[in-house]
Amino acid sequence: MSPEIIFDPYAKLYSEVSRLSRSSDIRDLLSVTGRADIISFGGGFPYIGGLPPEDFSRVMNEVVTGSFAEAFQYGETEGLEPLKYRLIEVMAEEGLEAEPEHILITTGSQQALDLLGRIFIDPGDTIVMEGPTYVGALTAFRPNGPKIMTIPLDEMGMRMDLLEKELARTDAPAPKFVYVVPNFQNPAGVTMHKSRREKLIELAGKYDLLIIEDNPYGLLRFEGKPMAPLAGRDRRRVIYLGTLSKIVSPGIRVGWALAPAPVIEKLAILKGSADLCSSNLSQMFAEAYLGKDIWGKNLEKQKAIYRSRRDAMLKSLEKHFPREASWTHPEGGLFIWVTLPEYLDTTKMLPLAIEQKVAYVPGTAFYPDYTGANHMRLNFSFPPEEQIVQGIKRLGKVIRKEMELYHSLGLDRP
Repeated sequence: MSPEIIFDPYAKLYSEVSRLSRSSDIRDLLSVTGRADIISFGGGFPYIGGLPPEDFSRVMNEVVTGSFAEAFQYGETEGLEPLKYRLIEVMAEEGLEAEPEHILITTGSQQALDLLGRIFIDPGDTIVMEGPTYVGALTAFRPNGPKIMTIPLDEMGMRMDLLEKELARTDAPAPKFVYVVPNFQNPAGVTMHKSRREKLIELAGKYDLLIIEDNPYGLLRFEGKPMAPLAGRDRRRVIYLGTLSKIVSPGIRVGWALAPAPVIEKLAILKGSADLCSSNLSQMFAEAYLGKDIWGKNLEKQKAIYRSRRDAMLKSLEKHFPREASWTHPEGGLFIWVTLPEYLDTTKMLPLAIEQKVAYVPGTAFYPDYTGANHMRLNFSFPPEEQIVQGIKRLGKVIRKEMELYHSLGLDRP
């Protein structure tokens, strides 16, 4: 974990925004999970080892030799037009139509979250997020000082009945926006059902809400029926975020926002103050790579690997975790969400797991009020299958030992 800071001589100089920022459990884990002896289910890393290096090398060589001056120069803040057309083709794979003038290229979709938080949130504003929700969104939104309304998830996604109940209240201001990850949600792995997507669009119209649809994993479906993006149902009320981090590579740091023209203009202004423009080299590589058949073929290879690893983790969970535990069964994406008995605290249990050379992300990282202590997120995309089997076995032993200790102390008796 991160070392404790005893004294900070600059504390009195920090802004309120920086004071509202905190290190996430995921960031703190990186110092441990980089160790070769740790089997880590902690990060949200795609498996780059399944990509042929020669494909990337050939495309990058074409970009550098054919367009050297442009590739290593500043670019437009809004992003390169040829890449936008490629991203339109990517979105069309999920049934979403788009236009280049409504797209802004970002340095990963995380930058889009940061910019949107700065555009829409004033201190004290209410926003709606899933419970649990993506920790990167919490990190991006929290420094702006919002009141975060958390709506629980089930296997069909955000509970629209509970959202509607909250929106109907007359004693509270209307939320600025609803943030959702509808496909293979991070961290829960669940997918929002068609009926709930329709209900969310209906509620957005009724209560004049904005929806931020974050869709990093939509093309990582292994089974089941694809769900049309929310943005395809209402382009006026939905801001759609995409990224190539999971379907190409996180190293190129290419994401995008699809939004109404006034929002794109605001995003461009703030992006210009943040980094002037995204990397031309990365954008030109992405455009060239997406223009070749290899990108679709490589994506299918990745999906096959992920499906096999998911199946290995589900089988191992069934074998090694106690019957009191439950978990989600994602149809795609990168994550499985585990629920343990309420008396267990996965944050306190994490050092014990690390002693056994296995790591995960505690559930508290995914809630604004740090609840969810009896949950954990497990990533299945990155570790090899043999490590998944061994890691889940180790983790099952840690959990059972904690349960035995609880019962031996009589804490389960009145």
